[in-house]
Amino acid sequence: MSNIDSNILCPVCHGLLSPTVLSCGHCDIRVEGPFQLNEFATLSPEDLHFLRIFIRCEGRVRDMEPALGLSYPTIRNRLTQLKNKLVGEYEERAKGEPPKPLTTEEVLTRLEKGEITFDEAMALIKTTKGS
Repeated sequence: MSNIDSNILCPVCHGLLSPTVLSCGHCDIRVEGPFQLNEFATLSPEDLHFLRIFIRCEGRVRDMEPALGLSYPTIRNRLTQLKNKLVGEYEERAKGEPPKPLTTEEVLTRLEKGEITFDEAMALIKTTKGS
């Protein structure tokens, strides 16, 4: 079985696709319904890589510097961005509401503040088309 990116966009409306079928590879049972991904499943591949390095280094930012080839302040900034994403996603899920799509202006503001990367901004802007 191959891994897929959990941030797959609909080819029609560019909204995020969500899982609706789970199956067991052992007994072939299938369960269908609306399933919700956890906040970690919605992270970009770059954020997941960063999180794996953080865990491997047991949270020691100084050990992360050579592993990532980034400076201490850059790593601290990325940690803050990742924390904000996870906290925001968790709070949205706790409300029981799907996260509200951002406007292009909101995405650009978050990019300017350094809360998201350029690639994340581009993905979000693609999902806001028509909003």
